Amino acid sequence: LERSMPEACCLRELQSREGMFVDREACLSGVERFQNRQGCYTVILNSFETYVYLAGALAIGVLAIELFAMIFAMCLFRGIQ
Repeated sequence: LERSMPEACCLRELQSREGMFVDREACLSGVERFQNRQGCYTVILNSFETYVYLAGALAIGVLAIELFAMIFAMCLFRGIQ
């Protein structure tokens, strides 16, 4: 009983749906070197860990801008009175 892999599990040169297969025949015949073995959860978790610091820095930057805008608005309000 030969166990074949679905084509979606085969490695591609560019990690996208349009990328060329590295070796489609070897992948479908069961050579693990040409197959994706990570699940979606693992890939998403690794991507999140990569970009979590960038998202945090971006959030801190936006908060700093908002704080300065609020202080500026208060100074303007005090100047009007």
